[in-house]
Amino acid sequence: MRSSYLELPANFEDYGPEVEAKGWFSEARIIVANTRYRINFYDLARLIQHVEADLESDRIFFEPNLVIVRAVTRARMESAAEELVRSGRVSSLLAELP
Repeated sequence: MRSSYLELPANFEDYGPEVEAKGWFSEARIIVANTRYRINFYDLARLIQHVEADLESDRIFFEPNLVIVRAVTRARMESAAEELVRSGRVSSLLAELP
């Protein structure tokens, strides 16, 4: 068993193209040494829309464990997860409570 990996829903392949088109996905988790981190993946265009909508409503924008990727695809999310672990930046993420 790998010490770290990206966990996606079992049926992710069924709706992966929809996720990419939407530009946002929050059901991914990075698992490192039995610690789970829920990740909020966005592409830049969708992030800008989300931030602008919140600010126009006189709210703040806040997303824990926010990761921006060029496109919200399995390959890009896996690559981002690997980079977070390899660089040690995974330690800056908020872990899920047991």
